[in-house]
Amino acid sequence: MWVVIAVSHCLRELEVIYSSYPEKPNILPSNLYTCKSLVILELCGEIRLDVPRMAFLPSLKTLQLHSVRYLNEDSLHRLLSNCPVLEDLLVDLLLSDSMEKLTVVVPSLQILSLFIPHSYEIDGIVIETPSLKYFKLIDHNSKSHYCLVKNMPNLIEADIDVELHSIKSLIGSITSVKRLSICSQVSFSQLIV
Repeated sequence: MWVVIAVSHCLRELEVIYSSYPEKPNILPSNLYTCKSLVILELCGEIRLDVPRMAFLPSLKTLQLHSVRYLNEDSLHRLLSNCPVLEDLLVDLLLSDSMEKLTVVVPSLQILSLFIPHSYEIDGIVIETPSLKYFKLIDHNSKSHYCLVKNMPNLIEADIDVELHSIKSLIGSITSVKRLSICSQVSFSQLIV
């Protein structure tokens, strides 16, 4: 695959957009996950994230994952835990994916954007990012689930767009925020007269 050749040239930025019909997820080569020079990585489309145990991206600062598929619950966690200088993360979950628990534990992270589509079957979100300055969460999932946010002492700005049932615990856990924007969708049955 051409990605193997590209990675062997010590590239600093890589954007992979993959689509096929009929749908057939593509697994990226394992040498991508050990590229020492990679600073920016954007993956989009029918890419299956199968992160090998020896993954290590020592220079990666920006990671964008748009509608990719995760091989299992540990795929994202394994990738993030092997990016020691990661500063900017975007995760846009694919409706047909099956990650039940979204966990983001990245000490160096400064910008986090999470997008969870309506009707996505997620049980919970866990976020621990002590260096975070900007947090964006768009969670239109109508299923009730927990959102555990801890250790965000440096948070400056948060943009939150979630269903009403998720908002109370979330707001209570981002106490250090300086600027907060909230948008909450309310269903007709939740209105109090």
